[in-house]
Amino acid sequence: MFNLFTSAKTEKQGLQGYKITDVERTRKYGVAANSLRMLRAKASEKFKIAECRVYLAQDGVEVTDEDYFRTLPAQVLFVVADKDTIVKTDFELMYNAIKATHTELLNAGELARQFVNNNQPEISKILYDAQRGRDDLIKRSSRTEHEEWFEGIDDRAVKTKEEVMKRRGQDRIRGYFYKTKDELTKCSMYRANPIARELIDEMLELFRQLLLGFDYFSCMFDRSCQRRITLEEPDDKGDETDAQRIPPKKLKLVVKNSLGKNCRIERYNVALCGERGDFRCMGLWNDERCRYDGHRINPYASREHLILFQVWNLDHQVEISRAVLPSILDNVERMVAADADGVICKLHGRRGKKLSVITYFLELFTLHNLKLVHIVCHDKGVHELISNGAIICDRCEEYKYIKQFQRNVRSNEDALL
Repeated sequence: MFNLFTSAKTEKQGLQGYKITDVERTRKYGVAANSLRMLRAKASEKFKIAECRVYLAQDGVEVTDEDYFRTLPAQVLFVVADKDTIVKTDFELMYNAIKATHTELLNAGELARQFVNNNQPEISKILYDAQRGRDDLIKRSSRTEHEEWFEGIDDRAVKTKEEVMKRRGQDRIRGYFYKTKDELTKCSMYRANPIARELIDEMLELFRQLLLGFDYFSCMFDRSCQRRITLEEPDDKGDETDAQRIPPKKLKLVVKNSLGKNCRIERYNVALCGERGDFRCMGLWNDERCRYDGHRINPYASREHLILFQVWNLDHQVEISRAVLPSILDNVERMVAADADGVICKLHGRRGKKLSVITYFLELFTLHNLKLVHIVCHDKGVHELISNGAIICDRCEEYKYIKQFQRNVRSNEDALL
């Protein structure tokens, strides 16, 4: 049993490149090794030390274990020393060098510390006044109250910070829609197979209608939204026939009135910030929360914060390009195959009739699958999660909801025409 856990580590690995240096950092060599034992042997030969020890230059930790050695990245720098030598870290060497040549710089730091300690009441008042001024700017909403915040936003019809942030939220979700549309319609199956094209077009139209009904989740960045996550529109393209027949604002109302009481999406139509507009990073895709207290931002505070907020990302836990879209195309391919009558709904064991549009919608566009993260917490590696999208039958609640939603939309459209 224990071999199941240790075999991967004891397996012989290929050579990797590392760097070795002496305690004074005067000589440095590159060596290739596949084990700590090999590294020590080569280091002993280079530095003529019979029984050498190796330390990480960055923090001075001695490396004594083969398993730990294998976790270290290639090109890491080791300090080589004999058993009686005291090894200093990179920081200690740098500090001593600064101290030897720039004593006045270190003295200035000590004077600053003493000044703060001796004048705490006055400094506290300065910091309090600065925070109060920042709070005042955060509370301001209109263009006339905080003109600097709106610098570079040319649309004069936008009067408040909340309107700007609504559009920022819409733009991000709209981007996912057009990415989805582009990926699904450019595949060869879409161009060559009429049934596949019909299935994909129907799904995209349902996506578009649902997004209209939720205003492309404009409340996501809007602090005036009353519904908050627990912690807390430009018109569409004119190539869609519904948008041509019914004015966009009325179409949004049509879809919203067609959603019904049992819509699973409603719970994700919430703001990600508090009343002041404070956002907190939600952490890596596979973490429950962010590991860093400093990953917070309020884009309502200043133009600089608004610009910085652009590098905060909405991260798909189940990845859109690696998991969700391939799952859609795979299920479409199964439904248009020669033996498509044999495609079975896994839940009820009946013939499949549609794709699970709501499940895919939740994964592509909602906080069911999206996390707002600081750029440091945006892991672009493989997430190793699979889509829950599937082929469904007429007994599935999702199928019944989609059919009822489509009937409601047609009925509400007819009432306007």
